[in-house]
Amino acid sequence: MTMRYRKTQSGFGLVELMIAITLGLVLSAALVQVFVATRSSYRVQEALAQIQASSRYAMHFMGKDIRMAGYHGCASIDSAAPNNWAVDTPDDYILNENTMIVGYDNLGATNQFNAVPGTDAITVRLASADSARLEKNMDASNANIQVWANAFKFDVGDIVMITDCVSSDIFRITSMSKDSGGSVTISHSVSTTGNTQPHLSKSYSGDAQFVAVETVHYFIRDTGRTTSDGEPIHALYVQRRKQDSQGGALAPAELVEGIENMQITYGEDTNNTGAVDTYVDAASVTAWGNVKSVRIELLVASQEENVVGQAGSATEQRLRFNGQDVNNTDGRYRAAIKNVFTIRNRVR
Repeated sequence: MTMRYRKTQSGFGLVELMIAITLGLVLSAALVQVFVATRSSYRVQEALAQIQASSRYAMHFMGKDIRMAGYHGCASIDSAAPNNWAVDTPDDYILNENTMIVGYDNLGATNQFNAVPGTDAITVRLASADSARLEKNMDASNANIQVWANAFKFDVGDIVMITDCVSSDIFRITSMSKDSGGSVTISHSVSTTGNTQPHLSKSYSGDAQFVAVETVHYFIRDTGRTTSDGEPIHALYVQRRKQDSQGGALAPAELVEGIENMQITYGEDTNNTGAVDTYVDAASVTAWGNVKSVRIELLVASQEENVVGQAGSATEQRLRFNGQDVNNTDGRYRAAIKNVFTIRNRVR
């Protein structure tokens, strides 16, 4: 007689169950840690990319104007400064070696730009990119100027410039007329609201350009918006003024959000060697005509909060800006960005 044995199956014991649970918890904790670390790294990288984009955009726009400071055709402003014949010319239209670039250091609580106190600002003056060529040569230095069309809508009373590679003259338009063919005749006569004399410095030929004088201000302002924790959001602003000399400047425009501070120093040639021998703040510049380069430092913050630890925490981001530690109270990622721009009109 054959004996048959039934196989029995037993379950997990308590010890085996506890080991399985422990291993599961360890693996879960490891996965959570990986997720948290990955998410934190992603947020930091995203904040860094945002800061790089913002600072690159800000430096591009400021650098473009700073490099062209004093531009008035192909002549150097140091060797051929514009002649100014307009009566009561506003400061925004006075273009010479001492006005083409001017800085403002450590602005007070009340300032002309309504900028954030303690920040710096800079003003650049140059011939605008808006231009028209003379339709024909001038007969004499007191002759009317004829240009083709008026695409930039110059008007009577506007302060403008005519320039070539040798000379340039700033004057106020006293009358304008347009013929049937599209040519515009511009006069620059003497009057109490016009010009001090009817003559320009010379008779300009057809290769001369008819342009507007443009003034550009860059500064940091409070946007009026706040973060989710109520922290103010600052931005880089730009304000321009060109053709319309009878009206005010254009309203300030927000250029880049997240620019919290701007500090500027100026490369000055104090011994007339043609090279920068010192960088100083605006208050210490001995003569603006000696400034050959501009060094800008921006403190840029990301939009999202709690990306890094706040001041005093183990994960605090340690950063120095303008020689001082930055106190992080909102956890936004920050970076100090520097760049130097050479003024092309000052390059020998």
